[in-house]
Amino acid sequence: MPSCPTNKLPMNSPEKDRAYFEAGLPQLEAYLLSKELYWPSSVYTTDFTQITPGAMLLVRERLKGWRTPGLTEMSMQMDAIRLKWRSAWAAKASREVRARSELWKNFLVEARHASAESARQYPHQARLRVILSLLLEDLHESPSDVLIALDAELRRIFRSGAFVWNPSLEWVFPQESFWFLYGTLNPQE
Repeated sequence: MPSCPTNKLPMNSPEKDRAYFEAGLPQLEAYLLSKELYWPSSVYTTDFTQITPGAMLLVRERLKGWRTPGLTEMSMQMDAIRLKWRSAWAAKASREVRARSELWKNFLVEARHASAESARQYPHQARLRVILSLLLEDLHESPSDVLIALDAELRRIFRSGAFVWNPSLEWVFPQESFWFLYGTLNPQE
């Protein structure tokens, strides 16, 4: 696994992300046509054990950051399935936005009461907010009032700082769009 500063939780490696993405591609069509929001994956990453549109989008972005060979072909395969089953993809993505918003809200509520532990968990939990951004972009939707309120709550307890994930990924998550990856929770709050 690539090295990670001691104040940061280890994230995924290029190898784990690639294995997850490659394993998810042949399952994607069956998943999209199912009623399930979370589809078991045969390959796990540090943060995903199931396939969802958001997980696939996030892992694809990380693979870009890792500069993974063959990503263009894999990405084209995913996009072809997304386009073929666009309404099914959009329905799953919309359901996932609601589910991940609730998980993100729960994390922020906990962060108000256990800030030191929440600050430690923040780099891992911030993936929820990243997934929400990627899904909303994919759906061509603006953040909901709920997400805007959650961002306001996060800003109240957030301290700007360094990129929280592996530095190799920083270029695919620019601060202008992913400001919440550039800092941590203020443990004094």
